[in-house]
Amino acid sequence: MAYDLAQNLAASAFVVLAYTFVVRRPEGWGNLKRQGVFGLFMGLTAVFSMMHPIHIGPGIFIDARTPLVGLTALFGGPLAAVVTAALAAAYRFSLGGAGMAAGMANPALSLAAGVGFSWWVTRGGRALRLRYLFGLGLLLAGCSLSSLLLLPNWALTVEVFDRTALPFLTMLPLGTLFLGALLLREQRHRDAELRMAESEARYRLLADNVTDMILVIRAGGEIAYVSPSVREILGHEPAEIVGRHAAALLHPDDQRPAAEAFSGLESGSPTVSVIHRIRHRDGRFLWAESSMRPARDASGAFTVVAAVRDVTERKLYEEQLHEARAAAEAGNRVKSEFLASMSHEIRTPLNGVIGFADLLLGTELTAEQRQYVALQREAGRGLLAIIGDILDYSKIEAGKLELEERGFDLHRLMRDARDLMSNAASQKGLALELALGASVPRFVRGDESRIRQILLNLLGNAVKFTERGSVLLSVGVLSADEATGVAPLRFSVSDTGTGIAPSEQSNLFQRFSQGDSSTTRRYGGTGLGLIISKQLSELMGGRIGFHSSPGIGSTFWFELPLPAAVEGKTDGKAEGRPAAAPGRRTARILLAEDVPMNQIVTSSILCKAGHMVEVAEDGEAAVEAVRTGQFDLILMDMQMPRMDGVQATTAIRGMEGGRRAVPIVALTANALPDQLQRCLDAGMNDHVTKPIERDTLLATVDRWLGMAPQVQATLLAGAQPADAHPPVPTRPDKDVVLDPATLAALADTLGEEALPRFVAGTLSELHQRIGRVLDPASPKDAGFDAHAMVSLAGNLGLVELSRLARKLQHACEQGRTDAAAALKEEVQAALARASYALGEALPGGVIPAV
Repeated sequence: MAYDLAQNLAASAFVVLAYTFVVRRPEGWGNLKRQGVFGLFMGLTAVFSMMHPIHIGPGIFIDARTPLVGLTALFGGPLAAVVTAALAAAYRFSLGGAGMAAGMANPALSLAAGVGFSWWVTRGGRALRLRYLFGLGLLLAGCSLSSLLLLPNWALTVEVFDRTALPFLTMLPLGTLFLGALLLREQRHRDAELRMAESEARYRLLADNVTDMILVIRAGGEIAYVSPSVREILGHEPAEIVGRHAAALLHPDDQRPAAEAFSGLESGSPTVSVIHRIRHRDGRFLWAESSMRPARDASGAFTVVAAVRDVTERKLYEEQLHEARAAAEAGNRVKSEFLASMSHEIRTPLNGVIGFADLLLGTELTAEQRQYVALQREAGRGLLAIIGDILDYSKIEAGKLELEERGFDLHRLMRDARDLMSNAASQKGLALELALGASVPRFVRGDESRIRQILLNLLGNAVKFTERGSVLLSVGVLSADEATGVAPLRFSVSDTGTGIAPSEQSNLFQRFSQGDSSTTRRYGGTGLGLIISKQLSELMGGRIGFHSSPGIGSTFWFELPLPAAVEGKTDGKAEGRPAAAPGRRTARILLAEDVPMNQIVTSSILCKAGHMVEVAEDGEAAVEAVRTGQFDLILMDMQMPRMDGVQATTAIRGMEGGRRAVPIVALTANALPDQLQRCLDAGMNDHVTKPIERDTLLATVDRWLGMAPQVQATLLAGAQPADAHPPVPTRPDKDVVLDPATLAALADTLGEEALPRFVAGTLSELHQRIGRVLDPASPKDAGFDAHAMVSLAGNLGLVELSRLARKLQHACEQGRTDAAAALKEEVQAALARASYALGEALPGGVIPAV
C-alpha cells in the first residue's frame, strides 16, 4: 500500500509539472491547444494511476482517475476534462470484466461533477479556496460510490460498497485537496507573475512613450534608469545617461538648490518640484521642471523617481508676460500722468468759466442775462462732473482709489444729500422726501465722501429720469452678520419714473452704458455713474442692486457694513482740521498764483466775502511776503515759475516763530490722489481743486479761519420762455487770429472801461514771455513760458497764438529742438498778428500798459 501511495504521489508531481508546462507555454499556443495538451497529460496520468492503484484489501483498490478528471475540469477547462475522462474510460473498457460498466461510468460522473463545480465557482465570482477543493473531493467520492450501482448484481454492489465507502469518503477528498492545493498554488503563482508582467509592461509602455523624461536616481545621486524620451528632450541615448551623476546635467547655478531639494527627500515625503536648467547634448541649456518623489526599488533600497518636463516655452511665455506687464504698468503710469495733465489743463479754464459766472450772478443783471449766466455755470459744473467721473473710474480701474474710513454723522449726510438735490427736484415739480429708520445709528464709521458720491449718483439719476411724482431717499438697518456682528445699512432711492424695460436692465452697471441708446442723447452723461457706484460699494465691502417695473418706477439700493461710532468721535473733515466756530471776521489772505485770470477770479471771490487779499505771482514772492508780512491764511498754487508751491511751502514751514504755523491751502488742478498727497506731504493743510467753486473755496477758508461756513442759496430769477433758446456758441476755426465772442465775454466780465487796460497788460506779458522763449536759459524754461502763453492768449480769444504756444510747449518738453526752433518763429509771427487784430477790434486801440 505504501508503494502504491508513493507511485500515486509521483504521479501527482507529474501532474503539477504538466500543469506548469502548459500554463507557462509561450503565447503561440491557443486556448484549445492548451486544454487539449493538458487533458492528454492528465488522461495519461489517470491511466497510470489505474495501472498502479492503491490496494486496500483483497480485490479492493482505489485509483486517482476520479480526482484527476474533476480537477482537470476545474483547472484545465471542459475540453481538457473530456480528454482526460475519455482516456480513463477507454483504458477501463480495454480491461473488461464484470465491473467495466461501473468503471467507465466513474470518469463520466467525475466529468459532470467537475464541470458543474467549475461553473459554480466561475458564475459566482468566487475565489478558489481549500475548503472548496475539499468539497469537490466529497462530491467526487459520491460520484465514485454512485457508479457502484452499475455492478452486475445487488449483492456484489452491497459488498463492494461496504468495503470501499469509508476509503472513498476519506482518501478521495484528501487526495483531491492535496493535488488541488498543488495546482492552486501553481495557478496563483502564475497569476501573480502575469500581473507583474502586465504591470511592468504597462509602466514600461508609459515610460517609453511619455513625453516627460523619467529618471530613477539612487540615494548617492547616480542615475539608475532613464526613459527613452531622453532622446527627444536632451538628445542623448539612455545608455549615455545611466550611471552618470544627476547634478552633472544641471546648470552650475541650479545645482545647489536642486541638491538641497533632493537631500530633503525621505520615505513618506511629498512630491517636490524644482525648476532648473538642464544641459542638452549640443551644449545649450533648457528650462525644465522636475517633480521628485521618494520610492523603494525591488531590493528595498531608497531611490527617487523624477519626472522631468521641458518648460522652455513656458518660461519664454512667462518672460513675455512679465515684459507685457511691465509695459502695462508703464502705460498705467503714462495714463496717470496724462490724467493729471488733463485734469490741470481742463480744470484751469473751467475755473474761469464757473468763477466768472458766479461773479456775474452777484451783479445786477436782467432776468434773461441771469438765466444765460446760470445756464453757463451749470454747463461748466456738468462738464466738471463728467471729468470727475472719468477720473474716478480710471482710479478705480487702476486700483489706485484709497478709502478713508472715519466717523461721521450719517443723519446729517442724508439730509445734505437731499438738500443738494432738492433744487433740481423742485424745478421739475418733484417731491423729494427723506426717510430715516428708527434704529439707524446717527454716527457711523466709513468713507463719508464716497457714500455721498453714491447717494448723489442715485439721486441724480432718479430726478433726471422722473418726469412727475416723487423721489424717496431712505436708509434702514438689516439683520446683523453672524461673522462680523455688524448690521449692514441699506440705502434706497425710489422714484415714480417710467421704469426700465426688462430688455434694457442687463445694460445697467456696465461702463459707458445707459438704459438705451437714446438716453445719452436726451439726458447726457457719461454712463459711468452706476458702474462707479457699484465698484465703490464693493470696495467698501457692500453690494448694490435695483428693482424696476416699467410704468411704475424703480428702486436702486446699496448695502454697506458701517459700524456704529461713538458720538463726539466723528471726524468727517481731515484729521487735524479745526472745527468751525460761529461768526465771520475779515482775514488777511495771501494768494500765490501766477496766472492773472485766476488771480482776478479768486481775489474777486475773497474780496466780496470781506477778506483782504495780497497776491504773490510765484513761490519766491510768496515766501518773501510771508517773511515780511502777517497773514491768517495762504492759498498756494502748485505750478508757478521760479519756485513752485511745494518748494514754497517747504520754505515757509522752515521759518521760525508763528509764521511757520500759518495754514496753507493748495490750489491745484491735479485732482489725482498722488498729486494731492504731494500737497499734504509738503506740509500743506488742505487743498481746493480747480476750477474753483465759490462755495467750496469760502467754506475751506472759513474752516481754517475758525469761522462757521456761510450757507448761501442762489435763486434763478425768472423762467425760460418756451420759445427761448440760449445762443449756441460757435467754435472758431483753428486759423482764426482773434475770436470776437471771447473778447466780448471778457468785456462783459471786466467792464468796457477796464477791458483795454487788461488787454494791454496781457499783451505786455505775452511779449515778455515770447522774448524769454526766443532766448531761454533752458528748454524747460521755454516750455514753462510757452505754457503760460497758452492761457494768456486764450483769455483774450487769440486762437491761433494759443494753439501754436501749446505746440511749442510740447516740443520743448519733449526735447524736439528742431521743431521748437521752427515753432518759435511761428509763435512770434502769430503774436504780431494778434497784436494788430486786438488793436483793430478795440475802440481807440490798445492802451499801453502802465
